[in-house]
Order: sequence, then structure tokens, then C-alpha cells
Amino acid sequence: MATSNTSETLRVQALRRADREALVDGDRRWTYAELDADVDRHAAALRAAGATPADLVGVLGRNTARYVLELLAISRLGAVGVPLNWRLHATEQAYVVDRAGITCLLYDDDFRAEADHLRANTGLRVVVANGRDAVPGAASLDALLDAQPRGVRVPDAEKGPDDVHRILYTSGTTARPKGVIHTYGNVHANQWAQLLELELTQHDRILVTAPLFHVSGLEAPGLATFTAGATMILTPTFKADDIARIAAAERVTGMVLAAQILFALMDLDPRPDLGALRYLLFAGVAPGVRRDVKRRFPHVRTIDTFGMTELCNGVCYMDAAHEESKVGALGAPFPGVHVRIVDEDFAEVPADVEGEIVIRGDKVSPGYWKDPEATAATRRDGWFRTGDVGRIDADGYLWFVDRRTDLIKSGGENIAGAEVERVIAGHPDVAEVAVIGVPDERWDEVPKAFVILRAPGAATPEDIRRHCRDNLAKYKVPKHVAIVDSLPRNDSGKVLKKRLRELENAPAAAS
Repeated sequence: MATSNTSETLRVQALRRADREALVDGDRRWTYAELDADVDRHAAALRAAGATPADLVGVLGRNTARYVLELLAISRLGAVGVPLNWRLHATEQAYVVDRAGITCLLYDDDFRAEADHLRANTGLRVVVANGRDAVPGAASLDALLDAQPRGVRVPDAEKGPDDVHRILYTSGTTARPKGVIHTYGNVHANQWAQLLELELTQHDRILVTAPLFHVSGLEAPGLATFTAGATMILTPTFKADDIARIAAAERVTGMVLAAQILFALMDLDPRPDLGALRYLLFAGVAPGVRRDVKRRFPHVRTIDTFGMTELCNGVCYMDAAHEESKVGALGAPFPGVHVRIVDEDFAEVPADVEGEIVIRGDKVSPGYWKDPEATAATRRDGWFRTGDVGRIDADGYLWFVDRRTDLIKSGGENIAGAEVERVIAGHPDVAEVAVIGVPDERWDEVPKAFVILRAPGAATPEDIRRHCRDNLAKYKVPKHVAIVDSLPRNDSGKVLKKRLRELENAPAAAS
């Protein structure tokens, strides 16, 4: 069964809703006819730069209209898009570029230094600056766009459901980022789920508040906005006051918010005018917080969710009919998504019994790019193993119990404890290290490192943090570093992170 190219949606909307507003970026606005034409120009420009359907195209930029145009143009060409996390350190970005096999890079002027590093230290074949400020050896996208004939058309590449649409690199629970494959079938299934579950129509105005390198920016509902014929609105920052200002001015009807932005939004004074808002989508907030949101914005549908990059965003949303009676639940699975709770023998358990959450369906990624071992480790009998603990009640609603032990979720970002450990272990004065997530009022969790030094007094906590800042993205740098003499271990000598967490959460635990 053929699956339409993601950018092909614009062809239909440009015919049916030519003059309807499709995209808003500050003072710039595009109708569907204008957006479709601009995607053609960008696809033609990329082709002129040397990009081909065989390329993996990295995109390094912030949430702008040009970023959206580039993602759609990559799809129109039939190449594979790889949105790059601009929060990563340059060495981390270089690892992703080489590991993925990215051959073409598009970058914002803000990331000229990073682009220069990648051009010099990786196997990039084509480098294109989004503006005119190109690094040596790179092309200017603006110049390429100027050279395209008026009314240029680029046919949408024919794609099937198993073809790779994009690769999103996520920290997961490993020491190195893993590339999650999203096929056209995955994206197609997610977009129709978004339309159904969020009841999207052409009258919706969706504010994209998450970075477009993140699955929640791309898929909640993200590009499904165009499938609905609705309007996508971009915000230049992820600050609560900017989000509130734009949401009020643009009469936004829906958005997804990270927990810390949600808290800040509720604290704004004066209270923003969100009278047009009909839903708020979030994850990982306590039931009491959801009740506070509902009291503050009683007309708004509050939607909790469970999802992962490997699941092409969420697999269940809390429905409006049960958001009050089942506070704390994450909703029932989307159509086409099957969720089970299994025990250690992988046998399905009865209702309300806790176990591992496993999932299968059209939204589940086929695996990790160039990593068959990691793919195999998360699969069993056709099911994807989340590693998370949950339960399903008698009505079929999913409840989250605990997260994967080595994954730190900080401000909506995944941080692998093993990755931070790898960097700290590279410090010449460190003998051993263990990293866990500890509670944080603002970010939900932050990394804390327990470090054994090679010699007493050889390094300070700030020395360790400085080493991390030189090698990791800022958000991955441990907020707390404890110099310790020993680490708790089991009989085989393995460090007991569970015991570290228990000690950290004890009433007398030091911060």
C-alpha cells in the first residue's frame, strides 16, 4: 500500500485552501498556495546545491519558517531528514553526523561556528547556509533561491510506508545518542491519530512550542497541522511570556507545553488571554498540577500523554470525557496502537497489575539507524519494549508507574546517565563515577554525579562540571557533583544506582 509523501499534503491544500493561512512566523505569513510554492523553490535550491534523494540531510536551526520549509523540501526531494539538536556540544553533533552518515547540512547563521567545525571534521559533501553568511566551502541558500526560475515545480518523490522519512537522534539510555528511524508509514499513522484524537480542523491555530528537532515539536501535532488544513504558528523562544503573548495575539487553539513552561505560564501576572485555547497537551506532571491548570483555564481540555521518540510521539491521549474521573491516567491507546503490560517472563498480566509497558502498531519505529543490536534489545515477539513500568486498568486506560532507571528526563529532554558518565570518566583525576537523576523544582530532574577520585583532593566538583561543560550540552552538565569515597555495589561489584536513588531520596539526604 502506497503512503503519500508528507509534502504531498500541501499540493492538496494549495488547491482546496489556497488562500487559507498555513504558517505564521512573527510578521511573516504564508497561505497554503504560497507555502507549497516556497517548498518547491527550496527543494529546487537544495537540488541545485547537489542534494539528492540518496542523501541524509542534517538541519541545524531554530524554530523558523525556513526550518519548516526545509523539512518539507527534503521530503519533496525524497531525501532523509535528520533534524540536529542545536543544544548539543559540537563534538556530540560531529558524532551524530558521522554515525548517521549525513552527507548534506543546512544550517542557520546562528550556528556558523558549529557548521564550520562539522565541515572540517566530518564527511559532509554539501553544506548550505540558510542565509548568505556561508562558511568557507559552503553555498548560500538565499543565492540558490534567487537563481530558481519563477514558478519552479519539483515533483513529490514517490514513497511507500516502509521508506525512511527521517532520523531523530535521542539519548535514550545509552552512552551515545541513537538514531530513531521514522518511516513514512509511522508519520502517516501519527498524523491521522493526531487529527482524530485532538479533533483538528481547518479552523485550528496550533502553536509549536517545542524545538523542531524534538518529536513533540514535529509530531504533537506538528506537521499534522498541515494535514488538517489548519495554521501552524511558530514561537522564536521557549519562554512562558513569549508563548503567552503569541498565543493571545494569534488566537491559538492548541499547544504542547513542557512542565516548566506550564508552571511559568500559570504564574504570569497579568493572566494571559487564552480564550481561544481549547486544549493543552503535556506529559509528566502530577495530578495536582493538572487540577491547578483546570482551575486556571476551566474551558481548556487538559491532555496528559505517554509517548517516546521510538513511538513517533504519543500512543495515548487522555480524552475529554474522562479527564476528571481518571485524573492521573494517560488515556486509552490510539486506534492502531496496541499496549500491553507484561511480567518478567513477558506474559501479559491482569488489569491493575504493574509490569513493563510494551507496544506494537503502525506508529512504532522499525528500529535504530545502523544499530541492529540496540534494535534487537528493545524487541520481543513483535513488541517494542519501553522499559517503563505501568498498569492498565479495567477500562483499558494506561497509568504510568516508574521510568527507566538510567534515563534522566530534564525539562522535556532525555539525558542518558551513561553518556554523562563516559565524559566524566575521561577526566584524568576520576577513578569512577555514577550518575543518577535527582528531583529539581524547575526541571523535574537534573543529573547528579557521584565521583571517586584517583587521589584525595585531586579535583573539585567545579573541576568536574567544567570538564562536562567542555564536552557536553549545557543541559546535560550535572547540577550536583558529590566527591565520595565509595559507591554502593552488589555481590558482583556492579554499582547499585537504585541504592543511590534511595539514599538521595531519604529525608536526611544532602543536596
